[in-house]
Amino acid sequence: MVKITKYYDAVRTNKPFLKTNFKQKTKISLNVLKYIFSDKKLILKNKPVTAQIEPTSHCNLKCEMCIREKVGVPIGSMTYEDFKKILNELNSLFKIHLSGQGEPFLNKDLFKMIKYANQKGILVNLNTNGTLLTGKIIQEICDVEIGEIAVSLESAKKEEYEKIRRGAKFERVMKSINELKNALEKNKKKTIISFAVTIFKKNIDEMENFVKLAKDVGVKKIIAQTIQEKEDYVSRYGKESQTQRVSEDEDKLKDKINKAKILAKNLGIDLIFDEEKSDGCIWPWRGIYVTWNGYATACCKILNYKKPMMGNLLNENFWEIWNGKQYQMFRRMLKQRKAPFPCKGCKMV
Repeated sequence: MVKITKYYDAVRTNKPFLKTNFKQKTKISLNVLKYIFSDKKLILKNKPVTAQIEPTSHCNLKCEMCIREKVGVPIGSMTYEDFKKILNELNSLFKIHLSGQGEPFLNKDLFKMIKYANQKGILVNLNTNGTLLTGKIIQEICDVEIGEIAVSLESAKKEEYEKIRRGAKFERVMKSINELKNALEKNKKKTIISFAVTIFKKNIDEMENFVKLAKDVGVKKIIAQTIQEKEDYVSRYGKESQTQRVSEDEDKLKDKINKAKILAKNLGIDLIFDEEKSDGCIWPWRGIYVTWNGYATACCKILNYKKPMMGNLLNENFWEIWNGKQYQMFRRMLKQRKAPFPCKGCKMV
């Protein structure tokens, strides 16, 4: 049911695909079919169906669980010309996520990027911390086609939220979400606003509160995931975050998720939590993560992309990257349900 909901949302909000020309529709559709029938081969004929492209690694917050500074993530923003070059290389995408280690609305060319993707018939989703949803930004959102805007949220309580999202103001973000919802409705946009909830030990008891808050501000969807427990993340967490792993509270988590799902269903809200059962990671077959400076990694959770680094889409041949030795190694190991070094501890393996 979770997969059906996710795919239905992607299809019903993808107005750019419906508007694009027949040639581009055919190119995208054939690429999707090639992926479906790829049978997890090591060398692929399909290009990525989905991509997560990082507009910027600049951020205006200092969140409690963020480790990008400890990893040494290079700070910068993707240029519009580089974005076009990457999108022209990945020319049969169905969907892109404009998000990464920074706040996407800090990239001055973000809406030019979205418009360019719209012209290519590509569904655009993005994640934001919600702090920059000013009247001007909201109007610009309504002037383009965006499938889904996910607002990160770790607590439904003001004090705890502001402790985790250092620099954010709870009431301001909630007010902005409501203003965005009203503007989208006024402009007859199908854009979905969702909460992207990271579950810690300390907020497991809040699962039903997230649903109630969503109802209060008019959010119809919640995407929940647990705090990242990959070994390279955990080793870099601060003392507080290292105590927040939920792997030892799985029974409690399951109970709270189930109760929240019942409440969500009664309130007409979709609650998606797809960590309950994993059929194995599919990212090296389906998608690609591209940093603001063009580097490709197998997944958005691999922050230290210097090792292993798949290649750079701005100055290397795409097919040599996509079917190179590094990608083949990842596909071979993940097909066997074994974790490559950067994936150790990931629940999706």
